[in-house]
Amino acid sequence: MPRPRILLVIAAVAILAALTLTMHGAPPKLGPAPVVVELFTSQGCSSCPPADALIHDIANDPAMRGRVIPLAFHVDYWDSLGWRDPFSSSEWTQRQARYARTMRLSSAYTPQAVVNGTREFVGSNRAAMSAALEKESTEKRGEITLTAHREGNVLLATIHTAVPANDDLVLAIVEDGVITKVEHGENAGRTLTNDAIVRKLIRVTPGETTVALDPAWHNVTATAFVQDRATLAIGAAATTQVR
Repeated sequence: MPRPRILLVIAAVAILAALTLTMHGAPPKLGPAPVVVELFTSQGCSSCPPADALIHDIANDPAMRGRVIPLAFHVDYWDSLGWRDPFSSSEWTQRQARYARTMRLSSAYTPQAVVNGTREFVGSNRAAMSAALEKESTEKRGEITLTAHREGNVLLATIHTAVPANDDLVLAIVEDGVITKVEHGENAGRTLTNDAIVRKLIRVTPGETTVALDPAWHNVTATAFVQDRATLAIGAAATTQVR
């Protein structure tokens, strides 16, 4: 009879939804202000994939798009331990070190999440992430508008915002959905999908900006934000998918 089968399917869906809620927690209640989430990660770090998965969830959640802006910085200090992360850069390691000094941390670590340049915690901690997003999204900040499109291997961006004297206007170029088969190191044998990979991070001025792109980069997004040079606090922010 079809009715018991239908009830069984409904029950199974309800159980799955409950399990998902238990594993991932309730979605954060976001305020009106966009929030920038930086993840310092590495493919050579065995504890990083859960944090990468959290960034994947944020990047692919329609309810968070444009409201929570993920940026994944792959550091290079794991590269000498058996696997060189293809997205790693000493520049990202230096950026993390600046946060460590400013926040008076004993050392940098992975995976580390930094929210709006002022809050940090273990990058795989979903409860801490939700709490930080809820808090930071209610803070009033400046306004910023960003448009961007691609012409061949060049990104053309236009940014309008007021930049305080002690702040920088920063443009990030990121790539989503890159799959890597890790052959060595702590994650040997795993196939990893990385999102929000920061490919370029440059200081710009309001107005029009052109950025050279690698032709191999696909699923590109541009993000602009204003950051205090001393405190590293992030103010106005905006993001847009590049087509």
